[in-house]
Amino acid sequence: MVLSLFFSFKSNEVRCEVTLAIFIFGLLVAGSMIMPRANASPTITLNPTSGPPGTTVHIYGSGFTANGQIHTALWNGTSAYNFEADANGNLNTTTQVPDVEAGLYGFTVTDVATQSTTQTQFTVTQSLTSSTPVTTSSTTASPSPTPKVPEFQSSLIVLTLFTAVSIVTILIVRKRK
Repeated sequence: MVLSLFFSFKSNEVRCEVTLAIFIFGLLVAGSMIMPRANASPTITLNPTSGPPGTTVHIYGSGFTANGQIHTALWNGTSAYNFEADANGNLNTTTQVPDVEAGLYGFTVTDVATQSTTQTQFTVTQSLTSSTPVTTSSTTASPSPTPKVPEFQSSLIVLTLFTAVSIVTILIVRKRK
């Protein structure tokens, strides 16, 4: 139908202008699909937000890059962990309160792809017998080992198909001249 409408134009000049307009529109659409999407700033919440050493803390987050790497600096930076967001850009993991002094401790979470950072705090409610915080080693955890497909792959396919159709359309218009 589109081609029959396209060829109903009497003038080759009009056909070329229509072809150019369609091509430019397609490039704009394809370009908007390829450009990285601006996510809302990531957010995290803790449950609970206070407790003694040994408490299991659930870390919930959203607004991260889908299937993207997330870097965390917990307990005022004494522990660092890397996680992977799920397909919806959410984080759902746990950590335990280490043997640290009572007080307020920071959680910093960074979306590696966008470098967007968010922070929250946890209050340790009981002091330890020792007065120095224990530093834990960095570990890597991942909710599931899912294969990664680059986000731009489907956009690249659309752009390639659009370019091929545009070239064929231009060739048809030139042939009819």
